[in-house]
Amino acid sequence: MTENYELFTLMARIDGMSNQFTKTDWKIVQYIKKSTMKFIELSAQELAKEIGTSDASIIRFAQKVGYSGLNELKYTMQKEIDKSSSSVNHSDYSALLNDYKMLLDSLFHLTNPADISHTRELMLKSRRIFIIGLNFNQNIAEIIAHKFMTLGLTVQALTNYDTLKLYQSLSQETDLFITISLSGNHRQLASILADFKKNGSSVLLITNYEKSLCSPYANIILLIPKTDLLLSSNTITREILILVLFDMLFHNFLSEDVKSFQFFQKAASYSKLNSDDTRDGLQKFMDLL
Repeated sequence: MTENYELFTLMARIDGMSNQFTKTDWKIVQYIKKSTMKFIELSAQELAKEIGTSDASIIRFAQKVGYSGLNELKYTMQKEIDKSSSSVNHSDYSALLNDYKMLLDSLFHLTNPADISHTRELMLKSRRIFIIGLNFNQNIAEIIAHKFMTLGLTVQALTNYDTLKLYQSLSQETDLFITISLSGNHRQLASILADFKKNGSSVLLITNYEKSLCSPYANIILLIPKTDLLLSSNTITREILILVLFDMLFHNFLSEDVKSFQFFQKAASYSKLNSDDTRDGLQKFMDLL
């Protein structure tokens, strides 16, 4: 099979050779188009019976269209069927890919660089930083807390209401509560944020809605684009967008704050020397400094 032949699908090649076909060849072509899988599965003798010709005619046809024999022709047909099936699946995923691209574009347009810089300044001024992630946001709060510890910040994830209630009276002016609530409409959470505000603490809200029950108590609101109207709405993991937002913030730290960058370099070097890169290992490293 030559390289030029590989630029075309098998059926396109066959159609392009139509003026060279005999009546017997045409019978074979029609059978291939009508019963492709059967053509692949049957032997030359079985195909001869099915089509009403000789097995020699079938082998000659395979050679006429550029193959060494029937087996190579069948192999190519199977490969093209597999490739076609793969393309269909890829097409199915392309809608998801497009939706993710749209969401990421929207996230970057919604996020004001000045707000990211303001958040960094607020985090650097705070003695304690708390990432509030309740219900489905528990894991993401843990991931974010762990990530920002590598910058030398004192960060803790708060993942249940009982712990939050403790800080209603214990929160201080030097505390920052980064709160993840996409709806922003939890009354109990709004009440707790109101108390944080009374105590002089700062609040950063990550949400889908600029105006919600929690919004009045936030010093800064960072918006996450909504997924409701997208084709892949039920498939998309919304937590990915939150992580991307915090990646933007993390990048701002590394590019704008020398001390954070230096601390991160030390933490990264320590992690390379220790395969057990866990929260405990990182905490031990921080304690040594």
